[in-house]
Amino acid sequence: MTIEATDARSIPLFPFPADSPGGAQAEYVRRRAACPFGTVHTPAGHDAVLLVRGEDVEAALADTRLAHNLTAPGSPRIHLASSFRQDPRLMTNMDGAQHLRLRRIVAPSFTPRNVSRWEPAINAIAEELCDAMIEAGPPADITTAYCFALPVRIICELLGVPRTDADRFRQWSGAFLSVVPMTPAERAEQVEEFTAYVTGLVAARRRDPGDALIDSLIAARDGDDRLTEPELVMMVLGLIAVGNEATSNSLARALRTLLRGQRELWTSLIADPGRLPAAVEELLRHSPPGGMFAMRQARETVDFPSGTLHAGQGVIIASESALRDPDVYPDPDSVRFDRPRRPQLVFGGGPHYCLGAHLAKAELASGIGCLLRRMPGLHLEIAYEAVRFSNGDILSSPLALPVSW
Repeated sequence: MTIEATDARSIPLFPFPADSPGGAQAEYVRRRAACPFGTVHTPAGHDAVLLVRGEDVEAALADTRLAHNLTAPGSPRIHLASSFRQDPRLMTNMDGAQHLRLRRIVAPSFTPRNVSRWEPAINAIAEELCDAMIEAGPPADITTAYCFALPVRIICELLGVPRTDADRFRQWSGAFLSVVPMTPAERAEQVEEFTAYVTGLVAARRRDPGDALIDSLIAARDGDDRLTEPELVMMVLGLIAVGNEATSNSLARALRTLLRGQRELWTSLIADPGRLPAAVEELLRHSPPGGMFAMRQARETVDFPSGTLHAGQGVIIASESALRDPDVYPDPDSVRFDRPRRPQLVFGGGPHYCLGAHLAKAELASGIGCLLRRMPGLHLEIAYEAVRFSNGDILSSPLALPVSW
């Protein structure tokens, strides 16, 4: 059955206002029960069906009849401001054969086997950052000293670029992913600088190749097919931006969750570090990066468990709601490291499942594991509820996590 608002004046605006730091779960709870296939209105001026139940979200993420490319005039959008979500050159915004071609070329660079080769470098960077924090002494803002520093240092290492460029990557990534509010002109200037840097980097590595990830992407082939120069630049841009911001956001949110209250979750991992891989999966479910929703457009009629979507309609897939659906995750607001494994919705689904998922989980496991070993007494200096968020258009990151140990 399709449940929709009939009075345009009653259609709620989406994204919903946060009812608590970093989330709008109260409205999702209400809609899962009473309006699982209702209509919402976006700041860009479009109406769309909002999917909030786990079974609908899982089906939508895997359905190739829902278009990712929303660049045509009149396509539904969430925000008016230009962002990476409207860039047709990015693989995440491609469909069909165009998307499959790029994925076939680059997927071998991101296999679990390749990620395992990078783990010693990832672990070494985590150790260096722990050393620096311990040497400086408490208190510290762990978002700056560790959560944001770790993934950007890792991506510099994997791409073979100077560590001195790490701060520039952080600034550019924030603009690329709309992490913090900026004017369109400011964002465009930052993205232009970012693109020029990556273009130069690709040209330099083509002249003088090494054995870094960027060299693997330059050399990647599917038979006689390979990435064009613009495709390669966009691939590296996306890798730096998403790999930096999404992972740093996830790590900060995970630590906030682990250190809340009496730190029972933290101490349980100290007692049994073998649970860390399961903990990473559960923390991604419970405390995912902010802005876990995406707009798609139906190319034909699509039936979902909660209703029918018609050709041309926009649909918003609210993964952050699905991750708290009690019909899929019993006792969803609790963090349980013994949950049965399910597909990780944080990384999407179907043909668009995130290529960097294995790398992201390896970074989170290394980052949390190093802190557990080196700084077991780590604790928050402010209340869990007092943590403030950036409230960007797409990602919302913790602004600071003051800690001591």
